[in-house]
Amino acid sequence: MLSTFGSRLRFFLIALAAILQGCKSKFDNEHPGFFKLLDPKQTGVTFSNNITESDSLNILDYLYFYNGAGAASADFNNDGFEDLYFISNQGPNKLYLNKGKLSEGRSGLKFEDISESSGTVGSGNWKTGVTVVDINNDGFKDIYISVVSGYKNLSGKNQLFINNGDLTFSESAAQWGLDFKGLSTQAAFFDYDKDGDLDMFQLTHSVHSNDTYGNSTLRLKYNHLAGDHLFRNDGGHFTDVTQTSGIYAAPIGYGLGISIGDFNNDGWDDIYISNDFFEQDYYYINQKDGTFKEMLQDAFGHTSLFSMGSAAGDINMDGHLDLITTDMLPDKIKALKSTINDEPLDIYNLEVKSGFYYQYSRNSLQLNVAAGKKFIDIGLYSGVAATEWTWSPLIQDFDMDGRKDLFFSNGIKRRLNDLDYLKYLGDPGVMNDFDSNRKFDRHKIDKMPDGRVPNFLFRGDSALKFTDASAANDMQQPSSSSGALYVDLDNDGDLEIVTNNMDEPAFIYENTTIQTGSTKKPPFVTLSVRYKKGNIEGIGTKLFMKSSKGKVDHQEFQTSTAFQSNQNSNLLFTFPPGVGPAELLIIWPDNSIQIITRLDPGSKNIIRYNSQAVHSETREISKIIQDFISKSAEFGHMDVDAELLAELKIGSTPDFNYYSLLPHTYSKLTPAIAVADINKDGFEDIYVGGISGEEKYLLIGEVNGKFKKIPVAAFASSIEQADAEAKWVDLDNDKLLDLVVTNAEHPLIDFSQIKPQRIFINKGNFTFEVKTLPDIKSPTSKMALIDYNGDGLKDIFLTGAVYFKNYTRKLPSFLFMNRGKGNFENSSSKLFPDLAELSFVKDLTVADLNTDGNEDLIVAAEWQPLQVFLYRDGMLKKFRMPNLEKLNGWWQTATIADLDQDGKLDLIAGNWGLNNKYNVSKSHPLHAYNSDLDQDGKNDLVISYFDQGNYYPFRPKNDLDQELPYLKKEWLSFQKMADKTTMEIFKGRITEKSRLEANTFESIFVSDFAGKQKIIALPYLFQQAPIVFICNGKLSNQMVIGGNFWGVIPYEGKYDALGLATLEYSAADKKFLQPLYWINPRFNFSEISHMHKIKNGQKESWILLTGEGKLLIVHPDKKEEPAA
Repeated sequence: MLSTFGSRLRFFLIALAAILQGCKSKFDNEHPGFFKLLDPKQTGVTFSNNITESDSLNILDYLYFYNGAGAASADFNNDGFEDLYFISNQGPNKLYLNKGKLSEGRSGLKFEDISESSGTVGSGNWKTGVTVVDINNDGFKDIYISVVSGYKNLSGKNQLFINNGDLTFSESAAQWGLDFKGLSTQAAFFDYDKDGDLDMFQLTHSVHSNDTYGNSTLRLKYNHLAGDHLFRNDGGHFTDVTQTSGIYAAPIGYGLGISIGDFNNDGWDDIYISNDFFEQDYYYINQKDGTFKEMLQDAFGHTSLFSMGSAAGDINMDGHLDLITTDMLPDKIKALKSTINDEPLDIYNLEVKSGFYYQYSRNSLQLNVAAGKKFIDIGLYSGVAATEWTWSPLIQDFDMDGRKDLFFSNGIKRRLNDLDYLKYLGDPGVMNDFDSNRKFDRHKIDKMPDGRVPNFLFRGDSALKFTDASAANDMQQPSSSSGALYVDLDNDGDLEIVTNNMDEPAFIYENTTIQTGSTKKPPFVTLSVRYKKGNIEGIGTKLFMKSSKGKVDHQEFQTSTAFQSNQNSNLLFTFPPGVGPAELLIIWPDNSIQIITRLDPGSKNIIRYNSQAVHSETREISKIIQDFISKSAEFGHMDVDAELLAELKIGSTPDFNYYSLLPHTYSKLTPAIAVADINKDGFEDIYVGGISGEEKYLLIGEVNGKFKKIPVAAFASSIEQADAEAKWVDLDNDKLLDLVVTNAEHPLIDFSQIKPQRIFINKGNFTFEVKTLPDIKSPTSKMALIDYNGDGLKDIFLTGAVYFKNYTRKLPSFLFMNRGKGNFENSSSKLFPDLAELSFVKDLTVADLNTDGNEDLIVAAEWQPLQVFLYRDGMLKKFRMPNLEKLNGWWQTATIADLDQDGKLDLIAGNWGLNNKYNVSKSHPLHAYNSDLDQDGKNDLVISYFDQGNYYPFRPKNDLDQELPYLKKEWLSFQKMADKTTMEIFKGRITEKSRLEANTFESIFVSDFAGKQKIIALPYLFQQAPIVFICNGKLSNQMVIGGNFWGVIPYEGKYDALGLATLEYSAADKKFLQPLYWINPRFNFSEISHMHKIKNGQKESWILLTGEGKLLIVHPDKKEEPAA
């Protein structure tokens, strides 16, 4: 990727340096393996992608030198058996003919090398991807190869080998206009314009030239060599239409993966491009007019950082294509703690400000929850985010149990991102040597650690959890496997896996599911299609297979997948035991429709396009598909209007700048919002707060649904104060709503400088008298307005803030008794002890919990259980909840409602969720220690989590070194500290008495919380991000959930997989119904900083304040779409 040992390499390496199985499991015993790695001598497939480093080309010059190459499968001689083709980066490509035959037409997995005689060895001194397509529609499959050209000494052109029908091929790229010269990665053929023939997308990669450094506007710049290209098929000759099609041909596009599919179910092919490094991935939606619109930031909350391979597939079988992209997050603790993963916060923030998108170094499993308009990354929840240095993802049901599984090809010859190696390269003497000695240096390369690791296989379950089944399936051998594919090589119905390996023979994993299973074969159907001339293979045909249980599996015939590899032209549909195929919907490439109702399980079928069997409809394709898959949905979505009322300034400095080891931010960076009908005209109004130095004002609701801004003189007196919370309440019983506003303080403020909390007494006609609460000189966090003493006047309860200088120190809570006419008395001494010592409070909810006419209090806080305080004997006293007392969570919010309609109040509580890196469980809780670790008189915070049998610091060594510099001397090597436990690293400095503990991150529903307290986890889709707001919905059995949280370091990654959704409980079915996502690009992935229902006459809407400072009014009155 770099041209010399000089300045460009130096720039890149300095930047990187600055960022500074043996045993089988219980699962393996319960679920025996079904894959067997075959001996190359047995199969005859001895191909090895051997590479040779030299002075002119090596890993220090070209950072994609170890990426490897692709593989393909196809029946090249039409004998009914799938053959194999492998790309060699530097050597001859290999074509292997499937030769062996056993009884029943099955292959014996024997292959013959016919590369030389077939004329398919290829040319060019660096080849990458392979695509198989019948380009001339003669019934014989052709081979298209991507070649890197135009960098250093790399030369050549892409090659097209036309199949002559006699196991010989003729190179013909030039006559088709496909002899592209550039930095090619992979090609994909598809009919994007629906003119009946196949067009081509050429994926390319940049090489870190001077053109690649700058802001995100570089993606609009055209670069022929490094930029992607779209070629239109004009009757047998291809024309480059990139610059008129909406496709980026950018110098910063490091394209490594391409997935083509109909992501929005409108019948037209869309494109997903996975880009390495800082540039975002591209998500192109087909505009049906020969152009595409890039919409990644509308539809994805974040992506993988070092995006490599990708695959589209219907992972949860709901009729929608999901997506997985691969990255290089290690799953073993030693590699995890000794390699670079995510960027430091300051660099990350700088890139975002420069227009680059949110990216994190891990695999992303993007679940399609809104027909292509919203994807949520559930990779951490699903257990597939960390699979080492991963290239190809494959999505299929390999064990044929009716659930999709995942395979990942893994490994790199040498690990470039090892922190000790980068530390070595950062040595001034070594860097000077780069400048002075530009010759090939084997010594520097040999110092790179071995990066080979085993491949991974995960078995799926119904809740989209995956279990590592690699060891039981002969996947323990370390390798550098890049290109990969699945294919039925022996015609028995199950799928083999083939990988292209660097410096060792290719792997063929034989699938023995059918051979070793019971005498009854698992139910399955294998399908291929034949379409019209121009696209005889039916590329782009969409199949929707409905099972007898109503689940729908969406698969498509496309040409390219995974990493630099080709997708097979046979599609396998599987079913759980006792279930079979019921109905097949076919969307042909011309968007004609065909439905087949007779499909025999265990069969292999060729479906031929027949004009008499298909029909066209006036309904849109999306509607036809929607009707077919609607009962298969696990969730729904509705498009909502979101009107921007104001863009508010927010605080820009995260808490990590003041105390870097916090688990997340606590300071409120967004202004306060409060909603009420303050002028009693039937239209609710909004108090719009502000950060320090910003105007505070009212938005008054009007008859036309609009709002009128009203400046208030009284608010101007506090312009220098930042608002934390604001609430409307009649404090003086004059039937006018007054306003209470609390202060957001600087995390390190001198307590003596803290100003009193503010009260604005409403005098009518939008005039207010300014008052303050008694001065307390202590920072606070949350506020509750509650009649503490039962005198009919609202009192004010404030909890203490998190104290950064001493994390576990509890700052006091305060009670201010209302003495009438806006006057308050500090009565904190009257607080029940447990209320006086609350800490880490995230939410206070006031309600009559036991229907005795008195107001009670629910407390949601971190590092402790949910707590309820009931009004008894003139004060709030703690109410025991035995089933909840041991559930220490990071509780964010809680509310009550009779959600199950049984006449008893239920508790709904929002926790941190399960889609994270913490691995929290009751048996292995998360710990926080607060001790003086470096003997400087100040306490230091360490978060310790359980992983692979021990407790380790959650933060990487670089983060710990920054706060605790003595560690740099005690642990000179990243490798030596990497696998050391928390107690080994801190050697007796940690004290158990300072320990905090969290043992559950699940958000829950507690039926009859004051009685039986039956605890039910919310559906798994509500566990994908912290739930920060829970509000009553339109119906009594509905709640509107607001989620997401962005205040974390890049290593953890912002939580954006929830947004707004409706939670509904069916009393008749005694279960939760499918979640209903609210969809609008303005808030799809935003942190919900505030939400409140608002009435504008008879119309009910919602006020949202996002973490970015967007004040929105949301109108959820559009038609609901039940399938997402």
